[in-house]
Amino acid sequence: MTARDSNAEAYQVMAEIQVTVRRIVRRGLEKIAGKAWYIDGSPPGLFERLVERKEKEVAIDRFDDEYQELISFASLDDLAEIVEYNEDLSKLLAVIAPKNTLVDRLREIEALRLKLAATVPLDDSDIDNLLKHHQDIREALARRLKKPGDVTPPAAPAPAAGTAAEPDAEKNAAADESPADDFDTLVVDVDGLRAENVEPTPDHGTVVAEVDLSASNEQMNGSEEVVEVERAMASGDHVEVLRVLHHEVISVAEAVYQRDVDRTHPVWETLRASGWYDRKKADMALAPLELFYEVAEEARDRQRSGADLDELKAYLAETEFSNLLLSLREMFMRHKL
Repeated sequence: MTARDSNAEAYQVMAEIQVTVRRIVRRGLEKIAGKAWYIDGSPPGLFERLVERKEKEVAIDRFDDEYQELISFASLDDLAEIVEYNEDLSKLLAVIAPKNTLVDRLREIEALRLKLAATVPLDDSDIDNLLKHHQDIREALARRLKKPGDVTPPAAPAPAAGTAAEPDAEKNAAADESPADDFDTLVVDVDGLRAENVEPTPDHGTVVAEVDLSASNEQMNGSEEVVEVERAMASGDHVEVLRVLHHEVISVAEAVYQRDVDRTHPVWETLRASGWYDRKKADMALAPLELFYEVAEEARDRQRSGADLDELKAYLAETEFSNLLLSLREMFMRHKL
């Protein structure tokens, strides 16, 4: 086998390892923390990094508008960090390897992946290590599958050696980390929920996403929103329910940043009073909504009680409001909104 053939095989093996481990980690996280695992199941800072990578990939239209799970943008180092951070997950994955062993293994494979991504040929020792890691993971999964009640599928067999690697096999390579945006430079929040490229406008030292006054995004008044959402609930059109709610979430988020204490939440109140939210919360993974409205209501109450701008900033930073808005954006995207 030539060095070129060996590295072609290494690309394929590496892609299989990434896909397999991502699937395992995601399923473990969903079992522990639900579909909104990126809120409760991941270490600080990881969610923002995954969103940043996803934005870059979507911006160059790699996926033909298909929804992509956030975990698809996690490097092996990210996955190691998740396992290291989440004790419940590490216990769940102990059937594959002990926590420290799994973390070290993933980071060793990541070092090889970065070498491949930089088009540096792997030497014989590198290839041997990669194939051993690959085999260890496959054998661990095979042992795990023998236990009753397990639903984790075995890894797909690697393509034959010498097969040309897919150009996009490494498209989700690790990106440079960047710190979360400061409150005063935050643009992604409301802008991200709207999924449009809107420039922010300053408001007494606070950056706020500019309101889009186009007809398609014009804010409906409270009574119209309630009529729309009640009609959608009656017809069982849950996507339409979320579409109307999406309008309100954008408006409420803007109200928080603009310190508008008069903004009410009629759609949310209707969904809670009717029981729709409680019925659909688990199946549709809507948990971020509840926390969002709790924070928005508390921010409004604090301002009514005399809280100044600095106190509002501190409260929103404490509750990680920017991350909450990113999680809402992810939730709405999952439902094609």
